[in-house]
Amino acid sequence: MCVVCGIGIRKYKLLPFPLQLLEWYILFSIVVDGVKDVMVYHNIHTLWIDQCFSVLELFLFVVLFHHWRTSNRNGVLIWISFLLYLIFWIIGKFSFEPLTGPDTFSCSISQIIQIGFGMWLMLALLKDNLTSWEKNPMFWVISGIILYATASFFLFGLFGAMLTVPRQIMRLVYLANMFFIILQYIFFLRAFLCKPVLGTAGNLQS
Repeated sequence: MCVVCGIGIRKYKLLPFPLQLLEWYILFSIVVDGVKDVMVYHNIHTLWIDQCFSVLELFLFVVLFHHWRTSNRNGVLIWISFLLYLIFWIIGKFSFEPLTGPDTFSCSISQIIQIGFGMWLMLALLKDNLTSWEKNPMFWVISGIILYATASFFLFGLFGAMLTVPRQIMRLVYLANMFFIILQYIFFLRAFLCKPVLGTAGNLQS
């Protein structure tokens, strides 16, 4: 994360808006992880940080999806999905999913939104025959988002049930999670190394 963040900072002025936004996301993720490490060291509860961060994460990804929207209708649907998620998240904090526990349900919904709109945009990009998709930063960013959202959905979707499995299996799950995080950031790094291109399908510009 730090290596990708450093490269993003170095190239920041040359990056298009979506990648600048992605750089801020990476930087904020590093800060949040650092704060959580300090809090865990002092035995301070951190689940509420994860819950709040998940909202900010989805918001930033929704901004990316909206920037790369294929049509105005698609853009409206993206924001409606986020607003419905936010309403569900707020209701959950006062009822079945308080800040003192894991956000299993709202996190799963967030991942479904990321996967759904990510695949929608990916299909639109692959249909754009005039754009070299492997050289388009959008392809790598969206691929990274879809990859980790899918992995997280299956790894942590049943977080409560996983608390009952043997410790060895839990360790394997967290090792798998680390692997997918590394893979996601490799994709983000590839996006930073792409030259800016313009798509031709809707608003798929980089």
